[in-house]
Amino acid sequence: MERVLFSFSLVLFDVGRWCLRRILNIHWYHRIPNCEVRRLTEQPPLTTIIQKRRLTLFGHLVRMDESTDARRILTAVLQSEWRRPVERPYTSWMATLKNDLALHNLTLEDAIELALNKLLWRLLAASGATH
Repeated sequence: MERVLFSFSLVLFDVGRWCLRRILNIHWYHRIPNCEVRRLTEQPPLTTIIQKRRLTLFGHLVRMDESTDARRILTAVLQSEWRRPVERPYTSWMATLKNDLALHNLTLEDAIELALNKLLWRLLAASGATH
């Protein structure tokens, strides 16, 4: 539920593109749709930009030395008695990443293997969302 709300709020923020409308001097009474504003500015959706950066960071973390803290955290297993603190997001970064990988028909293990090849991983990350 939390991921859906966050994604929905990103879409709403992205749809408005009020800053681009202001730069292009487009007012509400011009009745120009948001897709036209995006086409004029050649800007990808905000969700695509965030997904690309998340995948790029994942590739960077995978290629790190296995003794670094960031890499160990990536592959760590949560203890069974661990509970999420109150007021924290329900969806973890890893769950979001797995959803991103599912859009590319990849499992986490396949993605780790693929991310070791920097050039291939950059191509995959650059392709962005497939929706």
